Parts: sequence; structure tokens; C-alpha cells
Amino acid sequence: MGCLQRTVVVLGGAILLLWLVGKFSGTSGDSADRSSVSDVESCVARGISYFSSIGAYPMLSDGRKATDTARERCNRTTTAF
Repeated sequence: MGCLQRTVVVLGGAILLLWLVGKFSGTSGDSADRSSVSDVESCVARGISYFSSIGAYPMLSDGRKATDTARERCNRTTTAF
């Protein structure tokens, strides 16, 4: 096996190893997805509460639904409200 072939094999193995380590490290994807959904729902509840407190619930002054607006913002970042 030539030097170039060995280099390609070693680099390919290293990339595969890094991918496997990344794929199987940390928590399972299911629990992360559940907490993400929970975080978004909590954010939406805070958004609805906020819009209610300023008198902009259920419709905002521009005609958009407050719930939809809160959900859009919270899907971008769970710290929106």
C-alpha cells in the first residue's frame, strides 16, 4: 500500500471515528426532543400571559393571532418571553 493510500485510509477512519463518537455521546435524542417541546410550550404560555397582560390577547393590534405570534417567536428562541 502506497503512502497516499495509507493517508486516505487513516483519514477516512478518523472521520468515521469522530462521527461515531458524536453520534453516540451525550443523552439520547428522544429526551432532548421532549425537553425542547416542553421548553417551547412553556415559552408560548409565557407569551400568551404577556400578550394578555398588555391587552393584546387574543388578537394583536395588527390583526395577527397572539397565540400564533408567540409560537413563532418561541420556535425561534425559547427565551422570547
